[in-house]
Amino acid sequence: MDTPMSAASTIAGSRAPSGFFSSRAPSINNEALDDLDKAKPTPDLEKAAESHPPEDEEHEAKQRTDSDIVEWDGPADPECPRNWSPWRKVPMVLTTSGMILAVSFGSSVFAPAEKSAAAEFGVPLIVTQLTVSLWILGFFAGPVFFGPLSEVFGHAAPFWLSTAGMAVFQLPIALAGNVRTVLVCRFFAGVFGSGVMAVVSGMYFELFDSVERGVAMGLSAICINLGATVAPVAGAYLTAATGWRWTAWTTLIITAALSLVGAFTVRETSSRAVLRAKARRLRFETRNWALHARSEETRVELHDILHRYLTKPVRMFATEPILVVVTLYLSFQAFPTAFQHRGWSATSASLPFVAVILGILSAWVACSAFSLTWFKERALRTRGPTVPEWRLPPMMLGGLLLPPSLFWFAWSGNVHWISQVLAMYFIGLNLMLIFISGISYIVDVYQIHANSAMSIHIIVRSLISSSFPLFATIMYDNLGVDWASSVLAFLCIIMVPAPILFYRFGHRIRSWSRFSMSAE
Repeated sequence: MDTPMSAASTIAGSRAPSGFFSSRAPSINNEALDDLDKAKPTPDLEKAAESHPPEDEEHEAKQRTDSDIVEWDGPADPECPRNWSPWRKVPMVLTTSGMILAVSFGSSVFAPAEKSAAAEFGVPLIVTQLTVSLWILGFFAGPVFFGPLSEVFGHAAPFWLSTAGMAVFQLPIALAGNVRTVLVCRFFAGVFGSGVMAVVSGMYFELFDSVERGVAMGLSAICINLGATVAPVAGAYLTAATGWRWTAWTTLIITAALSLVGAFTVRETSSRAVLRAKARRLRFETRNWALHARSEETRVELHDILHRYLTKPVRMFATEPILVVVTLYLSFQAFPTAFQHRGWSATSASLPFVAVILGILSAWVACSAFSLTWFKERALRTRGPTVPEWRLPPMMLGGLLLPPSLFWFAWSGNVHWISQVLAMYFIGLNLMLIFISGISYIVDVYQIHANSAMSIHIIVRSLISSSFPLFATIMYDNLGVDWASSVLAFLCIIMVPAPILFYRFGHRIRSWSRFSMSAE
């Protein structure tokens, strides 16, 4: 990343001359004052002097102001997150991606426990089915706050607030004496957990260049789906062996363990926040109290936060065609289970999800290989800024192959079960090719606005995903596995042209954008 040289670095080791930065005016003797009194300019001249200061004073003021701005000490500044060593970056990526997996795990682990909880509390099954929907619905509320605020106050504080909030709300779920407590607390756990998903994309943008970022974003993307895929398997066995309350205890244990590791690996990555901390340190080292980061020149007040930042995701969704289409495309990711229709038990019916897990992991390997070969080659060849549309070939491939995979799954219910399991592998593979490429594309297009862009993406995807559990059972009971799954395939067919059109016309569409940082 080409970053400007810091003028502050020249004074980091020694104090500047006292007259240059001093706010005290130079001393003037009495004779000089008398001469000034005799030669006072007329009011018109005074007014002109105020509005048009001498060029040397203007130059001196500008030079003093430029010297007071703290920036990176050149492209190799070790304090810049992009220059951190791999030993510092990799553990941080693993920890933060693991936390995304924990949030996703918590959203779906309760699904196999719905019948058990409904029986204990004496409520209809539809009530406990709300537990999954409310957690995911919490993703609607949280990103509106956590994503934009992380662009103002830094990444670390929203990340840890989100993590702590999700962990705390596991306790009342595990100890709940009525179903209302479970429903309310799962909603708020989702609200706080969504902050992790909204902030991590911005972290990775600050940490990596475009080639390495493709691998890191791929890992975080598969964790979103991997957690939701592993959770039904774990939840089925936890409920059968220890009871439904251990779904919450397990989520709490995973979150606490990752938080303990994160205390040693997760650091502030926001350039704005890091430069503010650097300026604060230099002020004390140099005793030059005028030193400041550029972001400190603008005062952020409550009114500005409410009207500029918290409405930013909504304004982006309302005005950004890229974000609208890609977000809607990535929303079709709910995958139903059908093996109970074969007469399998709840625990056995969850095991074929292992095929989806393998498909998800295969997609990450494929996208990482793509980023480190074809994408990297084009980046080195151009020797300039990378083009976001270069991320889209895997998305185009996945978009073309996903509908046939869904049809395969839909119409193989009457043959050997291995056929549907193989179809699930390819569904997981193609779905994640779409998902990883789409997430990376959004981050490349919006860059410093990535957290706000991801926030609205999470919101829309969550609205669709949270509603799916409510009508999925009815749809599969009435239409059957074949036609219900075919409905999803037809929806995916409608979205096939989206990545192709963006690959062809993306540059023109980005030129319409107010928020795209790659529109030039």
